[in-house]
Amino acid sequence: MPDSERTFTPTEAAVASGVPVKTIHREIDEGPLKSALKQPGNKRCIREEDLLYLAITRRLDPKLVQLTSQGKDRLHDAIVSYGNRRGQQKRGFPLFGGLSLDIKDIVKEVRSKLILLNRARKMVIEDPEIRGGEPCIRGTRIGVYEIGAMLEQGASEEELLAGYPSLHREQLGLARIYAHAYPRRGRPPRHPWHRPPWREVSRVEIRR
Repeated sequence: MPDSERTFTPTEAAVASGVPVKTIHREIDEGPLKSALKQPGNKRCIREEDLLYLAITRRLDPKLVQLTSQGKDRLHDAIVSYGNRRGQQKRGFPLFGGLSLDIKDIVKEVRSKLILLNRARKMVIEDPEIRGGEPCIRGTRIGVYEIGAMLEQGASEEELLAGYPSLHREQLGLARIYAHAYPRRGRPPRHPWHRPPWREVSRVEIRR
């Protein structure tokens, strides 16, 4: 399904737009995204124009632009209208008070992040025969959340690449994206990788 036809969860939207998840939920509760679609199970989901709205508002300097609730609605409506004019968009997107924004670069950035998000999903496999179905990096027995957690806790890419020679640098970045977009539910289990040195811990994992 093309990204323009997809819907996105708040955590996916946070990765694609660079806006914190809490802000996204607030925009759904109080702002122009309050009409966000609902998936089965009453889960929230938003559309590509909502991603653009989030990415644009993140770039607005609050010292120059103070958006009221009505202003946010107007901005979101303008973005939807802009998206409907396929092939006719201009680089300068009009804002308020004569200000304009180079929206094409923002569109390009959001869609580039969506491509990375799609690659991160394809990189991960959940097989009951591999570590009981825990999400792992395809072709390995390495848990994607393990890599994401070690990066968040300060392990460098060089240390992880030395400790996990079967991985390459791109997979580390995609693992971080996946962990942010699809956070592990519940309380994360305690594992020895919470304690450095990372290289010694990862070598134990390789021998399993």
